[in-house]
Amino acid sequence: MDNTFKYTSQLLAVVLIISHCCSCSSDLEKVIDEQIEFSDEELNTPIRDIVSKNFSTNTLFVGATSKYDAIGTEETDLLAKEFSYTTPANDFKQSYVHPDNNIWKWEKSDAWIKFAREQKQIIRIHGPISPQCSRWARNDERTKEELSTNLREFMTALCQRYNNEDVVEWMDVINESVNRDGTWKKAAAGDDGWEMPWETIGYIQVDESSYPHLEGVIPIYIIQAFEIACEEATNKQLIINQHGGMETGMWDKIKDLVRYLRDNGYRVDGIGWQAHISYGRDVQWETPEVDAESLKQLISWAHDNNLEFHVTECNIHVPTDNPGSEQDHMRTYMSIFNTLLEMRHGGVIGFNLWNIKDVPHYKNEKKWVIAPWDEQLEPKTIYVEMKKALLKAHD
Repeated sequence: MDNTFKYTSQLLAVVLIISHCCSCSSDLEKVIDEQIEFSDEELNTPIRDIVSKNFSTNTLFVGATSKYDAIGTEETDLLAKEFSYTTPANDFKQSYVHPDNNIWKWEKSDAWIKFAREQKQIIRIHGPISPQCSRWARNDERTKEELSTNLREFMTALCQRYNNEDVVEWMDVINESVNRDGTWKKAAAGDDGWEMPWETIGYIQVDESSYPHLEGVIPIYIIQAFEIACEEATNKQLIINQHGGMETGMWDKIKDLVRYLRDNGYRVDGIGWQAHISYGRDVQWETPEVDAESLKQLISWAHDNNLEFHVTECNIHVPTDNPGSEQDHMRTYMSIFNTLLEMRHGGVIGFNLWNIKDVPHYKNEKKWVIAPWDEQLEPKTIYVEMKKALLKAHD
């Protein structure tokens, strides 16, 4: 009996040790991972060169945004050095290109095509039908016929002008069409607010039993935009871009919208999440509204449905009186970035910074926008950690 007890005790101890080791293996891997050292040469390599060298072609895209007024400055010099992919901020939008039915302005968008070609970059055209439109379009006197004409003229010209440009890879077709509560974004009174005037063009009825999250209707402007993009932008990947967090109702509507469009012969190639994270508000990372696990589930759904997944406008908005630390900012950026790297094996992944450097918020003086470089374009911890993550995660 004594020997039996002794051997049983020893066996139990071995089992407990193995179990403990297994449960700690992930933590041990994290410790080992954190101790990886990189040479100065590796850490001085631009992001675009790390991606090109270490990842399969056309599976991972890492880019950043700038604006026309910055072309020829240190900011776009940095953009060209670090990134092979760029999203010109608002220079392809209706609000600039075709703000009413009598005006056309192409100099800014054409300048970006030239810039990308010279810098060997590719572009995502951020010119969707969206709330970011001209005051003319938002004017309460505007008729649905005028809006429909403007939409068709703008989308047709935009697609035709750039469809054969090899530096253009993607086009955002619609943007911010769904509210965070899962309802369609609507028009509002006045001409200076965040609204969707295009929805006044009207709606079409849809089978609610087949697409339960669409409320039985789809705004006609969405159909018009995809109809034109599918006919005229045959060489481009067509993207639905969306704001907010990981709200279930909002994304359920986007998913049903994708299914409806595809079921009716329209091409949808990818979905985008803006990823504007706000400290102290309801789009704060790792809260019930925005968290890594929900992001993984959304990416999995996209890849399972043969859709590319893009984080399209990532930045962090912080209150000036309580901005958090650089380490806080780094952890937020890297949680999103590492989630994308983890999910890249399922399909195409894109990550785009909406700001290269720290800047004041464009309209709220009590906010600051945080980026991987500071105001003087000096690199911060975020930038260094992004490169380390790419070096660790190579294919």
